Amino acid sequence: MKIKAICIMLSLLFLPACGQKTDKMAGESPVVELSRPFTFVESCNMQDPLLQEILREDMKGKKTPLELIHYYAEILNKGKSHGKTGKKLDTLFLCGRTAGDMDGYHHGITISLKTGLDIYTVVEDARRKLGIGEELDILQTLYGRVFSKTSPWAGKNFKKIDQKRLDELTEGFKDSKETACLGINSFRKENKNIVNKLSNYLLSAVIDMESLPKPERRQRSWIHAKGGLFIAQKALSVDSEHPEKEVIALNYRWESLSNRLPNRLLIDEIVEISKGLYLGKLYYATAPKHLFEKYSPKVQAKDYKYRNFGYFALMDDTWLHEKNKLFPDLTYTIADDLHEKFTTFTFIECPESKAIQEALGDRPTILHYLQDIYEGIQKGDSFKDKYFDELHKIFMCGERPDGINDFLHGGVVSFKNAGFLTKFDRSVLNDLYPAIRPFSPWSGKTFASTTVDDIKRYIGDNARYYEGVEPIILGANTYRKDIDLSLPATAFIEHLDKIGMVVEYPDEEEKRKEIHVKSFYFIAANGKSFNPENREKELLQFNYRWPEFHTMPPDHLCFDEVVRIADGLYLGQLVYSTEPGIPYDPGTDHALYKYENFGYFMLMDDDWHAVKDFILFDTDK
Repeated sequence: MKIKAICIMLSLLFLPACGQKTDKMAGESPVVELSRPFTFVESCNMQDPLLQEILREDMKGKKTPLELIHYYAEILNKGKSHGKTGKKLDTLFLCGRTAGDMDGYHHGITISLKTGLDIYTVVEDARRKLGIGEELDILQTLYGRVFSKTSPWAGKNFKKIDQKRLDELTEGFKDSKETACLGINSFRKENKNIVNKLSNYLLSAVIDMESLPKPERRQRSWIHAKGGLFIAQKALSVDSEHPEKEVIALNYRWESLSNRLPNRLLIDEIVEISKGLYLGKLYYATAPKHLFEKYSPKVQAKDYKYRNFGYFALMDDTWLHEKNKLFPDLTYTIADDLHEKFTTFTFIECPESKAIQEALGDRPTILHYLQDIYEGIQKGDSFKDKYFDELHKIFMCGERPDGINDFLHGGVVSFKNAGFLTKFDRSVLNDLYPAIRPFSPWSGKTFASTTVDDIKRYIGDNARYYEGVEPIILGANTYRKDIDLSLPATAFIEHLDKIGMVVEYPDEEEKRKEIHVKSFYFIAANGKSFNPENREKELLQFNYRWPEFHTMPPDHLCFDEVVRIADGLYLGQLVYSTEPGIPYDPGTDHALYKYENFGYFMLMDDDWHAVKDFILFDTDK
């Protein structure tokens, strides 16, 4: 986050947030107003009495579909009577739309498991008709009472594959134009919980945790094990009652995936019920004559007798905080055997590099180290110089990050008194920041390699300054749009085009990364630091100062200066001119602008962002 965000937040503290109108039918209670709405297919029967009961009664007091999922999970896993809960989940599933791009990691929650065998259905139907005993599903009861709060399953990772790879895995049968993914399940481990440890032990006997071929993409830092491969692709449901329903089918049955029983009988199906939130059903083949045969896609689904054995939810990172709040027993712990990426600095040769690496000690990750530095600075004036000195040493040992591209998540490390702020005894911005953080919608920065001709539309003839420069990067700060305290700031940013600033909206790929709007543009290029403390260090500079950007104060005085300190992790300085009266001209001796460092920020890839969120570093949670 930049200092501009603080100015924006202070000016917007008392602006009212915009609400949504409720849909009220004559003579009926209104549909509950949601902060994150459902995403139903157009063919969904909105007048279905069961769906109306869901929307008007079950959603009361709830703001998101995930709260509804939690409500149903509590009924299924705790209540003696489940009522119409299963049918309601089926109704939501039928109204869900076919998921789009699933590439990447998705967090998982098991809603409930149940016995899907025909013999159980017959016995249960007879019990109900005769009024004998209570509703009882042994599998559902066992999961709900024993495993629901210690479930080792954490989610699924999807990796796109091309047609050639798909042919190899399906022996050429899946000749399809639809995008396909190779996926794998992830598992969490809680060393202090005996049930969780037992669950992992039992799962290792059922699921080959070293299954091949593995997806190429590295999974999150808190994953303790992975296994259970599947191929994900659009398909029609195997449910005999709704064979027309289009879903994303997660097929574990292909011989090449080497899954063991019972997973070699499994097809998961998922649909999107809210942006980034997916409802899933587990279907196992139950036909006795096919149980031990090699899977053949030529056999019709009805002959395999697929039966529903339970429900689960998948969600992207935008739901993670709510997931952890609703399902606190299923939060993650940092893995014991982290990839060296998280504990290895990527430094240039410098006198302090060895000492810094040693100072990391037994901390699980470099982010834990930076968090400790932040907390040290917060202790007060007697500590801040020591900890700022540590940060500066890390920065000076960082390497110039050649080749930044795409989107990087952002985070604040610490602000620093500089310029006129040195007149204050305390770190003023650090004192203010915890209170202002909830109002900030800043999420990171996007980077795109560009050319002199392309940047002319942004800075006009000044683009000639970059002739012969490699690389040239067009960058922008990114902002999310949540129905929370940050909403007024996002609305403010969306109107900055009125003062001539560039305001643009994301493409479909960027939307999936929680980007709602882009502004505060800059041109990034390699250079030597303008901050005298950095002794002309080689680094990457983000220039906000071109007059054609019309960047609002104080960022019209700003250069960000960035180094890479680990694989996928970058440390930046907020460098501002303290001579605002001198107009910007790249030909002017930069020493005249008296640039000073006003603080440190982070940029990071998805893996590091998962760690940041987990340890609650620079969050308002």
